[in-house]
Amino acid sequence: MNTVRMRPFLPVVLIALGFSWGCDETRFIGVEMQVDTFSQDGEDINDFFTQGGSSQVDIFEQSGFHQVDSFTQKASAKVDILWVVDNSASMQEEQINLGNNFNSFISFIETSLIDYHIGVVATDMDDPAFSGKLQGNPKVIDPDTPNPQAAFASNVQVGISGGGNEMGLLAAYDALTEPLVDSDNAGFLRDDASLAIIFVSDEDDHSYGDVKFYERFFGTLKGVGNERKVIISAIVGDAPDGCSGADGEASYGERYHQVVEAWGESTASICSNNFASELEQLGLTVAGLSRKFTLSKEPDPDTMEVRVDAHDGSGFQVIPEDPDTGWRLQLDVKTIFFDGDYVPPPEATVEVEYGNVEKVFKLSSRGDPTTIKVRVDEDGDGPSDFVEKQQGTDWVYDAQSNSVVFAFDYFPPLDSLVEISYSDLNRSFALSQEVKNPETIKVDIDLHDGNGFRQILRDDVNGWIFNAETNSILFQGQYIPPFGSDLRITYSNLMWLFPLSTPPQVSTIQVVMDSDGDGPAQQQLIPPYDDSSATPGWLYYAPDEAAPYSNTISFEKMDWPPLGSVITVTYAPGTGS
Repeated sequence: MNTVRMRPFLPVVLIALGFSWGCDETRFIGVEMQVDTFSQDGEDINDFFTQGGSSQVDIFEQSGFHQVDSFTQKASAKVDILWVVDNSASMQEEQINLGNNFNSFISFIETSLIDYHIGVVATDMDDPAFSGKLQGNPKVIDPDTPNPQAAFASNVQVGISGGGNEMGLLAAYDALTEPLVDSDNAGFLRDDASLAIIFVSDEDDHSYGDVKFYERFFGTLKGVGNERKVIISAIVGDAPDGCSGADGEASYGERYHQVVEAWGESTASICSNNFASELEQLGLTVAGLSRKFTLSKEPDPDTMEVRVDAHDGSGFQVIPEDPDTGWRLQLDVKTIFFDGDYVPPPEATVEVEYGNVEKVFKLSSRGDPTTIKVRVDEDGDGPSDFVEKQQGTDWVYDAQSNSVVFAFDYFPPLDSLVEISYSDLNRSFALSQEVKNPETIKVDIDLHDGNGFRQILRDDVNGWIFNAETNSILFQGQYIPPFGSDLRITYSNLMWLFPLSTPPQVSTIQVVMDSDGDGPAQQQLIPPYDDSSATPGWLYYAPDEAAPYSNTISFEKMDWPPLGSVITVTYAPGTGS
């Protein structure tokens, strides 16, 4: 162990003592002075290491699964469809538009072999001839009705004599309750059928009561727990300001929008020039065709393929992943949704093929990334079938997770073997001598690339730390010196704190250093540290400072006294202030 020798001191009485800092001079007359002398006996140390490490091979068996989920598109068995049509003076063109495009609505319903009832009521609640009563002849259109398209086109012509106080919600309420449900509207509503209500108006609803009342009513029509057997939609004025089209203008159908949105359905615009696409989407909704299919396992999205066989002789067709024209995946619920224009037709077979295999392989040790080699035996039958995979095109190394990641088009198939070999590098380097001054540690590395030694910064993530317990340099983060590199670790056990024998009058302190210890010819007067100008110099720590700083002269703000130097501190005894 290195020691610092402190030379015995003697009290000195000086009749006149003067010392100066720059242009200032201080004189002490007849003051007893204390002299403390120290010899610097520490040393500078250089430790050298070569990164060796050892060879490491990690072998992984590719786990996961390959899955094909099959679904059959089913429609509702029975559905009662109530159309609530505005019969005010501005609705003639819209009523004609509905009738002309009814085939777009009924086509999916008929091909789904659904047992349907279709009825029409008007929004006029002042004229007793309307007031929730089914219109037309026959009042109830069903699969046995001759030419249901012509029948609907006739029934939907509810006239334009109604007042401007449209009450579509109230009309639907009256049509589906006593006394009309068992009198004028008898035979329309069936207990075992789903119910669809479609509002068509160019004005907002003016029914009595709050919208919430009608929401609760429609929601309980099929009994508690059967809310999803009720479908509500609307062809009304757009939010938030209404709309205009070839057939005129329409006000924002706010109350209709509120009811429809409470059911999670969507509205269509009354200002559309042609209701064909709107009615087609309504037909899909009313038919009860499923727009979502829940998978049996959690998929890897990159492996998914969705196919549909409509049983029309064309076989399975691949459906694109597109929210507008195909499907989308919601991974947290393991479900694919057909939200856009396309929905698998009735009785179609829907197949979803997917897998989920490992793409990330965590190494058992943190190795040298430059030494990593990855080989894959795709059938898992033995070493003769291993094929090397290329970094940058097949895989990458993720330093943060210490893993090989297959981040491109290739990933090891199910049941394959993945072999990853690399050098398992040393992360700890034990120093040859006890470090007394960790602040002096410096770590340099030579990568043998012609640039010589360069410094590695002290950093717990991207550099090194000093472990005092093991007296070692540790690379515990993402960076490790690569295989074959040389490390130079330098540190100093020179002393930089010098304890005084008694508290001084701080203003009297004089510090002199003899750099080679050979005598006064080499003495250098050291100034105190000037914080304002950052001029190098010594600092004094008062007696009330914690150990080891208590009552010491510190060289922390300048180069430390070199080996063999002698430091002389002269001062008048005092209280340390």
